[in-house]
Formats: sequence, structure tokens, C-alpha cells
Amino acid sequence: MRYRRASLSLAFTLIGAGCTSRTLEAPAVKPAASLGSVQTYHQNNKLDLLFMVDNSLSMHSMQQKLQEQLPLFMNVLQNNPSGLPDIHIGVVSSDMGAPSDTNIQSCTQTGNQGQLQYKAEGSCTGTTLADGATFLSDSNGVSNFTGPIADVFQCIAFLGDLGCGFENQLGSIDRALGADGRGPPPGQNTGFLRDDAILAIVLLTNEDDCSAPPDTKVYSENGGGESLSNPLGPVAGGWRCNRYGHLCKDPTTGVTGMPPLTVPSDATGNPPMLTLQDCTSNDTDSGLLTPVSKFISDIRALKSDPDSQILVAAIAAPTAPYGIVWRPASNKPSELWPEIMHSCGTGDTGVTNPTAETTTDGSFGDPAVRIHQFLDGFRDSVFFSVCEPSYADALSAIATRINQKFEPPCVGGKIAQTTAGTPDCTVTDRIYDSSDRSWKDQVVQDCDENGNQAPCWRLQPGDSATCAGQVLSVNETDANKSAGTLERSLECVLCLPGTSQPGCD
Repeated sequence: MRYRRASLSLAFTLIGAGCTSRTLEAPAVKPAASLGSVQTYHQNNKLDLLFMVDNSLSMHSMQQKLQEQLPLFMNVLQNNPSGLPDIHIGVVSSDMGAPSDTNIQSCTQTGNQGQLQYKAEGSCTGTTLADGATFLSDSNGVSNFTGPIADVFQCIAFLGDLGCGFENQLGSIDRALGADGRGPPPGQNTGFLRDDAILAIVLLTNEDDCSAPPDTKVYSENGGGESLSNPLGPVAGGWRCNRYGHLCKDPTTGVTGMPPLTVPSDATGNPPMLTLQDCTSNDTDSGLLTPVSKFISDIRALKSDPDSQILVAAIAAPTAPYGIVWRPASNKPSELWPEIMHSCGTGDTGVTNPTAETTTDGSFGDPAVRIHQFLDGFRDSVFFSVCEPSYADALSAIATRINQKFEPPCVGGKIAQTTAGTPDCTVTDRIYDSSDRSWKDQVVQDCDENGNQAPCWRLQPGDSATCAGQVLSVNETDANKSAGTLERSLECVLCLPGTSQPGCD
């Protein structure tokens, strides 16, 4: 079964329902006289695209599926009616190291620290990036690479699976963008992030985020040894990421708390298993990981209008089913250590939840509770399962959603009329002034009301192939045409079926 998540504001969802490129289902709403609907798009076509690729053990098959579909992803972006965006593409790993007092396989003390990964990976022998370039740039007709953009992207994105198993997906993104409060981004990331560009962040991972503060003890034995007697539990296996990163409800007891370290009385089966539900990130004092709420606020603070300027997508594991199994530890058979069961897929290691979707290609994933919660912090977000047999649908949908950031709005449904008989809509421009990094607001008039004096707007029938409703058309001024960044919003009052109100007769 495919598991998808798509999140936008209610108003955006309803307007988009008439456009074949928008695939969101409109949620149920209570009857009302009318519904205000807002869509925003960006005329300057600038896009900063950051891919976070999990490079921990077991990610090979999933990275391979990403590699196979990156040309499709780029093809969708290039086939946008406006062409390929003015684009920056960067890649970071999930490896931020694991500062510890013990040796952890594949983990160093510091990891990659959010540095953009730009070297040829896998079977690729050369990136064709210009000397000194650490990300792809195709801006103002000038590119810093010579090969086909999809090939260059593939060359740097296959990071392998030798990275640290304590994945810091969110911490790596935060550090890469210099949003974490620890100073500017790494030196080699300079120039990647632009103030006036759309920021799109895409995560590929099969485990949940385990980002912790630099002074954390969550990866260390802290003198307690590698056993259940350690107050924090064993380091091996990554259970601490779940115990100190999640809060879950036990459906039997009705109690919400940290996933248990030892076998509880309501566990069943042999080996013992426990099902939990309604899990969230543990952003309380009992949690030892960096609160997801901090990552959300950090990334949102990068933009003056984060709801329209940021898109976040993840190819990760579903949050349910959420189950724990206790099995004899390999280095201490007398103790039963807890493991999180895969919420989808079948891997070479670990246990798949009996109710989870299975796979045949080696893909699997553990409940991505914190990553889902991160996505929930943004109005524009997309989720697909990492256990999909192909990522074609996922990457096509993500690229399509990015394209929609630059497309004039498509309005479906019946629009209320003003007393003058014109559409009850408002068009507002926000123009970015790079000299003082500020936005200037300007209300655009209806062409039928101002004698077609630019700037003014009309709604025209859409192309049935892409928009079954009406599309915004603007008679631009020369100043608007030459503006470096113009963000335009359309707000219309829609008539709801079965209601009677002025302007909807």
C-alpha cells in the first residue's frame, strides 16, 4: 500500500482541486457562506534545492532508487512552462558524527558537519563541476558545470552507506544552511542559499532523526557500560534515539511516555513485542535530542515569508505501525535489548513489524516520527514512503510541487462577484529590494476596473490540460518585468455549493 502525505493550507488545496497538476485531496470543511482562498507564486524563478541523503549502513538500495529517478526529477523541472528554474543544487549527508566516550562503528566525533558533498561518487569518475564549485549552479544563463545537469546531480548524490548510524538528518540540514545558531554555514557552502529564492529541502532516509546538541551524552556509555544497567540503556542498536526522541501512547494502559527500555507487563509473544501509537517527538525535558520545534523555527527564520518560500519533502518511513521487540543482545545474550521494528520493508537486519508493508528489494524503514513532525511545521510539504518499489512517483510529485511555486494560480470552483460584477479577488505583489533586503507590497487593480492600466489583472480560462478552472493573467509594468524577485498572491472568495450569499447567485 502506498503511503503518502501532502500538506498545504486548506485554501490552497481547494483552489488547486481544479488543476490536474495538483493532486491533493480537499479535507472536509464545515458549511460556510464563502471561503477565502489564497495562492502565491514567484515570478523570479529562483530555486535553492538541498537534498539530504542518508549515508548510513543499509541505504544502498534506496540510494540506488534515487539515482535511477533523478533524471526524471530534473526532466520535470526542465519541462516547466517557464523552463528550468534559476537553480542551485546542493547535497548533504546525514552524518554529523557521534561525539562519544566509546568507539562507534562508522562514526567519527564530528562527521561531515553539514558540508555540501560535491565529489564524484559511486561509479562516476568526474563531476564536470568548475574548479572550486561545491554545488550545482545554473543561474542567469551561466552554469558552473559542463555535463548534463541530471548526470552531474547523479554523480554527487550517490553518497554510499559508510556514514554514521546515528543519523542527524535535521541537524545536518540546519548546519548546512547556517540556521542552527552556531555561526555561518560551512565555508564551502557559501553562496548556496539566496535570500530571494525558493528553498526546497528533500530528505531521503530510512530511519528517524537522532540529532542531538554538541554536548550530548546520548551517544556515550557515560561510565555505565554497555548493558541494561546503564541508566540510558545500551548505545548499540540506536535504541536511545527512540527512547529519548519519542513520546508514544501505550494503547493497553492509555499512558503516554517514553518507549520502555525493559520488557513491560503488557508485551506479548516470544520474543516479546509491544505496539505503541500516536507517537510524537519528545521535545520535553525528558528528551535528549534537539527539539524538532527548534529545527522548524530555525529553517522558517531563513525566509521572510516561509509559508510561500519554503517547501519540504521527505522520502522516509511511515510513523505507523510503531512496534518494539526485545531480543537477546549479541554481546550479552542474558539480556533482552529493545529494537524498533521496521514500519515498512524487509531488510537484512532488524525485525519487520508483522502488520507492515513488505518489500523485495531490500528497502526498509523505521518510524520517522521526528521527520514527519518536521514536515508538519511547513505549509508546503510532501511525503512518500521510502519502501516504494520505485521513487518515480515521489520525485515526479516533488518536482511538480516545486514547479507550482512558479506557476500562475489556477482557480477552480465558482468565484463570487462584486457589486460591480467583477470577480471578488485581490491580487497583491511583494517585490524584493536587494539593496536593503526588504519586501515592498503593492495591490494590483482589476483591469476591468482601472481601464487596463498596468499593472492590472484578469482571470482567463485555463488550459484544460493543466488547469480546468481560470488562470491569473497580469498586464505587467516594465518595472515588474525587470524586478529581481516578485512574489504574487491571488485571493478569491469562492461560493460553496448549497449556500446562498451575495455575489453567488
